[in-house]
Amino acid sequence: MTPPRAGGQRAVEPRRPTGRSGGSSRQGSSRPAKAKRSPSLVTPPEVLRRLGVSPRKALGQHFLLDTFILGDLADACLLGPEDTVLEIGAGPGGLTEELAKRAGHVVAVELDEELASLSRRRLAEAGNVEIINADCLDYTPEELLEEAGAAAPYIATGNLPYYITQPVIRRLLEADPAPDRIVVLVQREVARRMVGGPGHESLLSMSIKCYGTPEPLFDVPASAFWPPPKVESAAVRIVRLPEGEAGTGLPHERIPRLFNLLRAGFSEPRKQLHNVLAGAFGIPDRAMLELLGTAAIDPAARAQHLDLADWRRLFDAIEATHPKLLDA
Repeated sequence: MTPPRAGGQRAVEPRRPTGRSGGSSRQGSSRPAKAKRSPSLVTPPEVLRRLGVSPRKALGQHFLLDTFILGDLADACLLGPEDTVLEIGAGPGGLTEELAKRAGHVVAVELDEELASLSRRRLAEAGNVEIINADCLDYTPEELLEEAGAAAPYIATGNLPYYITQPVIRRLLEADPAPDRIVVLVQREVARRMVGGPGHESLLSMSIKCYGTPEPLFDVPASAFWPPPKVESAAVRIVRLPEGEAGTGLPHERIPRLFNLLRAGFSEPRKQLHNVLAGAFGIPDRAMLELLGTAAIDPAARAQHLDLADWRRLFDAIEATHPKLLDA
């Protein structure tokens, strides 16, 4: 970690500049060493012209500019004056500004050095904001908070590009300490997969439900961004389950073994579960049918039809009779 910059702002030297961002900007491709601002975006909205910034076409950036939606996202974090919030991706500082109005301490992380500098200038008079120039996947949430002189408890939020949604969510859920709540804006299809539901579960929704409860909030049209992306977006809130009340009832050190089962089950989601798991684990179909019967699961079901309680029963049946089957 590096020493604080002048004025109390801290910066972390990015270790792998991959073009990730969030909060009030989206990025959709790997970051070159010096990506040029797109000359084709000749009519940016007034707010961007005033800030002196335009989206980088090479990075696939899309800035969230709708002030009502920025306010809704900040409200969804359920912040109070004593709360600390960790924002993944400050962008030009739109969401950061709204968070600063509601929280006691805002720690905003932004990979793009130019955007980080812009956000610092924009929020120079906000005494409760720290902008850190870093790749959020290079550091733990605890390290990022410590760099800004903050600590748990905290709430996490951000506007996440599709390709880093899952690693960021997993990093936050598995963090120690983990955020009490996570509020993210993601591609709408990804939001649906995060929330799941009867008959529509996914590997992503099951992984989230091991640690917390996902809740759909609201959709966001492409017109809320500049330039408008080709996909719609949606906001999701995840409320972390209290320590010792993991959704599986398993101690945290055993959850990776459950993930091995989940990954196997969802590896071929269109196939019946007994065929998928027998092939994935290399055991006879008859043995797999017996395990499913012990867990009271219909062998003709598909992975999307099982809830977390079903997977826990199957996990217990496998651990009891084939204890090495779920080894990594």
